[in-house]
Amino acid sequence: MRLLVGALLLLLGAVSARAESDIELLNATLVAKFHFAEEAPDGQMVGAYQVSFRNIGDTPVSKISLLLNPGLQFDKVVGPGGKTLKLTSRVASATGMRPLELNVAEVTLPKSLRKGESRLEIVVHYRGYLQDLSQTGLVGVKETLHPDFTMIRAQSFGYPVFADADRLSIQEAWTHKPFYQVAFLDVPGLNSVVGNLKIAQKTTDGDITKFEMKSEQPTGLMTLAIGPYKFMPQPAASLAYMTMDQSSAAAVAVSLEREISSLSNILGPLPNSKHLTIAEIPDGFKHPRDTGLALLTLDQINVPDLAQKTGRVHPIEDNTDDIFQANGVTGHLSEGFVRSNLIDLWRLNPRGKQDHWAVGIDRYLQIRLNEEVALPHLRKGAYRSVREFASKDPMFSKTPLTEYAVEGFDSKINTVSTLTFNVLDELLGRDEFFALVRSMRADLSVGYADMQSVADHLDMHIKDKKARKFANNWFQKGRIGKDMAKAGSFEELVALYR
Repeated sequence: MRLLVGALLLLLGAVSARAESDIELLNATLVAKFHFAEEAPDGQMVGAYQVSFRNIGDTPVSKISLLLNPGLQFDKVVGPGGKTLKLTSRVASATGMRPLELNVAEVTLPKSLRKGESRLEIVVHYRGYLQDLSQTGLVGVKETLHPDFTMIRAQSFGYPVFADADRLSIQEAWTHKPFYQVAFLDVPGLNSVVGNLKIAQKTTDGDITKFEMKSEQPTGLMTLAIGPYKFMPQPAASLAYMTMDQSSAAAVAVSLEREISSLSNILGPLPNSKHLTIAEIPDGFKHPRDTGLALLTLDQINVPDLAQKTGRVHPIEDNTDDIFQANGVTGHLSEGFVRSNLIDLWRLNPRGKQDHWAVGIDRYLQIRLNEEVALPHLRKGAYRSVREFASKDPMFSKTPLTEYAVEGFDSKINTVSTLTFNVLDELLGRDEFFALVRSMRADLSVGYADMQSVADHLDMHIKDKKARKFANNWFQKGRIGKDMAKAGSFEELVALYR
């Protein structure tokens, strides 16, 4: 049946992109002007979203689906050469997310876009107001174009989102891999802007402040909060606050720097390009985690006297609604929201690539440094998964980690490497293990690296003979199956090399 369906698709030629994961965004520029108002329908924005993309799927794409907030409407879509493209739109329910309704557009491309072809650039023109979506299933997505506070983000569809109107497609779009983005915003009043794009330039023209925002490095879909922000800048972490008094803000900023200093001692120096912005948002709002940006309500930001006493940011539970939990970032079991975001700055896989050699170590460090009480659960789960892999597939049992990509075991790299670093931590002890982590960051975080690079590094830097033997057996000798057959638990696996 699968072969028959494939043959039919080939006969039909170009078809609409059913899964927008086939569309890869390459860069984007948002130009927007605002009129703020107390009542949602009275607020207005005019936007133009210029975006280039390519088809990474196997099927040619002739049409794309775009989503907007139901208060916004599509004006037109302009393609290459200034040609207006065919556009149809309607307000429709999002499958699997009812009662959420969105403005859904279908755009016919000037020609079918085949896999690997050069990028296509379009400009989407739209206008209207932002409708509060918190009453339609998106908890915490309640922004309108209010003069006191608003946000322009993909979660409220404040600019076009490349997705079909269904839950899976939308979640895939929200977790699109990082890419370069720019925004030009004309903001009335005295409000400022904070988000995962940085302010490159700011000018005032009468009662309008013009902001030019840029991503200094590839980032997830742009999130821009607009409000009466005051800033407490620090070298590695900045606080943007609205209702907090200055002395409290200063205490929080100091506690953040202390936390960064503590993590630097454990993980190594923070790269100069890395920075965390923590911004206050009003009560009732929520936002998924984003590397380099934490948007928190005031009651989630640390009480100043606790920071002064402990030098630690008060643990903040990640209670984000489950609609946001497909965000490609681990750490939902972490002790504190803020520390989870800080640890992300040290990630060896900063762009969140799937099946990357560093996913396992990044995942392990999030749990190890946030909530050690979760370690037994992590270890038991990883052990059981790898044991099941080995029992069902003799080839997997004999394949070393360095050859997973060649043998087609890419999807298992994350789980196996997570278990591997758990075992190495137990064999080496805390001090030696984190010394190894620091050396990995220094040697493998710049330039190209793969599992063979990791194996070579471990062989060179692990001094303990038993731990080095384990690393060689799993990374280079293909003894995973033999070890899993002997060990009835994670503890017994470690005991094989004691």
